[in-house]
Amino acid sequence: MGKVYLVGAGSGDPELLTLKALRVLQQADIVLYDRLVNPLLLYHTKRDAKLVFCGKSPDCHAMRQEMIGKRLVREAEGNHVVVRLKGGDPGIFGRVAEEMTQLEKAEMAYEVVPGITAASAASTYAGISLTDREASSHVTLSTAHRKAGTLMEDDFASFVKHGTACFYMGMENLSHIVHQLLAGGISSEMPIAVISWGSYGRQKMIKSSLVRIEAEVASSDLSNPALILVGEVVDRSSAASWFTKLPLFGKRYLLISKNPVDFEVITRFTGQGADVWFVQVGENRDKRFDEITNRYLNEQNYPEILFLEPEAKALWEFQSELKSIHA
Repeated sequence: MGKVYLVGAGSGDPELLTLKALRVLQQADIVLYDRLVNPLLLYHTKRDAKLVFCGKSPDCHAMRQEMIGKRLVREAEGNHVVVRLKGGDPGIFGRVAEEMTQLEKAEMAYEVVPGITAASAASTYAGISLTDREASSHVTLSTAHRKAGTLMEDDFASFVKHGTACFYMGMENLSHIVHQLLAGGISSEMPIAVISWGSYGRQKMIKSSLVRIEAEVASSDLSNPALILVGEVVDRSSAASWFTKLPLFGKRYLLISKNPVDFEVITRFTGQGADVWFVQVGENRDKRFDEITNRYLNEQNYPEILFLEPEAKALWEFQSELKSIHA
């Protein structure tokens, strides 16, 4: 019998992967990964590992949750090392409990590998401390909806009083969150931040007040995934975070090479704040990534192309399909 690892990939920045997550990724025979996983991390897998996309967006599910659980069991029964790779931490709104239940019913061996959750990563990279000795003595992690899209009716106001509220997956329910907080007696001037794509070089943030945030988000280009932070700590942060001050923050590069990925090169860019995607070209390329690149470049835009070797440009020109996808 094989074994299943339910692994947190961290949030955005590829260096936010834990050492244990890296080890099991390198050992995996099959990886089932989510949409919110930075796909650069898949380059850590061995070349014969099978990569299966089972991502979810608000209006599209590539694979239903029950199907994912069955696939985990089936692959492990085939004596495979199986990694279920999730964005952030699997135990924080990652449906890990449902998958653990299915694995236990099948008497399948498994481990859970925690990861850095979005609340920690997005707030830190936005320059916001979730706690503050003067302004926040507690932090509440919440989601604005439950299964089947039903809205929560919890006392959101209690999350904010003397503390910080972190709302996951809340962009489409921002109006509901604001209404609940105001109805609960929270000041209309309470600071609020909406952080999109936290810890990626494409990170964007709007800081405002409860009474103004909806209009400002509506007139912006912020998109999912986004984290909503509410509390006095938002106002105690500086105008520009350490991350946005990095020399390459906001730059987006498509790195093209005839050689396999080198993470020292990748982190040379991401460590300075850039958002990158890597493409290997030529007949010896890892062809598993053709489909991944196709899907990723249809979602993300990389206006600057950097060829890591002179020969890579000619191979890129030759592979017209990839070029047309990027165009």
